[in-house]
Amino acid sequence: MARNIGADGSTVYRAVITKTYDNGRTYTAHEGPYTEPGPARARVSFWRNRMERNGGTAAGHIEQAHTVWTPVGEQPRPDLATVAAAYRQAADLISTADELRSYTDDHMGDIHEAADYLRRRADELHPAPQEQP
Repeated sequence: MARNIGADGSTVYRAVITKTYDNGRTYTAHEGPYTEPGPARARVSFWRNRMERNGGTAAGHIEQAHTVWTPVGEQPRPDLATVAAAYRQAADLISTADELRSYTDDHMGDIHEAADYLRRRADELHPAPQEQP
């Protein structure tokens, strides 16, 4: 059954669970992706409890990733999230730089326009991550 993970350029999460059975055999499973960390944490807790009831143990952690979707047959650019973050950081630096305060009001409009352009370009490359709880 398909599900909508709603992860267009957003952060996704998965549970990484290492199970040790009562015979000593170890197996690592990956469950997800989830659009929030809570369901991934729940899966780690589920497996800890289940394995304990059945004589084994389980340990796990949560991992995050940023999705980059491309048509089948094309190579995704895994660096887009990093490039977009650099553009956003540059825009923030431009907007708050003390040395820019000496420019006249006429030039400040141009400076803020440049910062806004960088933010728009960053969103085109890789949408801004949503705030997570």
